[in-house]
Amino acid sequence: WVAKFSPMRTHYHSDSFLERSIWDRKKKVIKKMLDSLEYKTIIDIGCGDGGLFDIIKETAQYTGVDISPTQLKAFKELVKSENEPRLIESDVEKIPLKESIFDVAIACDILEHVLNPSAVINEIKRLVKKNGYIIIGIPNENLLQIARLLAMRFPLRSPDHIYAIYPEDIKNNFPSVIKRVGVPLNLVPELSLLNIFLVKNEDK
Repeated sequence: WVAKFSPMRTHYHSDSFLERSIWDRKKKVIKKMLDSLEYKTIIDIGCGDGGLFDIIKETAQYTGVDISPTQLKAFKELVKSENEPRLIESDVEKIPLKESIFDVAIACDILEHVLNPSAVINEIKRLVKKNGYIIIGIPNENLLQIARLLAMRFPLRSPDHIYAIYPEDIKNNFPSVIKRVGVPLNLVPELSLLNIFLVKNEDK
């Protein structure tokens, strides 16, 4: 219910300068990954208020999916483009689209928020073509919990993180990891707040 009707803006449009700065850095990493790929169709799973739409190349057909009508409304208000995005209000565990229709999928800041991460991963694999690409972003739960402990914020896991997702979970589900980038400290991913993975979809 909270995810569906929350009026909160995503980190990309946060009022916090520090938060925006970290997510802007993350955006640059995702853009660099996208720029290295050839794609005509792309789906943004948990698109929120459209924080990543402006880094999608203009010639690509964009589809954004989110469970929240509030977020999708904000997307339409914040994003102005001649390339009209297709927006779908849906539970990301079961998206009403045919299989194998996307060259690329983005799934950032989503797996830790859903009731069944495995179901979402399988849904992403279903939607992306064989040997297509998936960009996955996850928080560094260990570092975030240390930060919350030092700040005396309890519980240690962020209340809106239903599950803790670790790099090993990504590697176990996607044996073909092409790249892993830490944000903001790429040299030491274990000390980065966020980790971004570029993987290939070989499960077909």
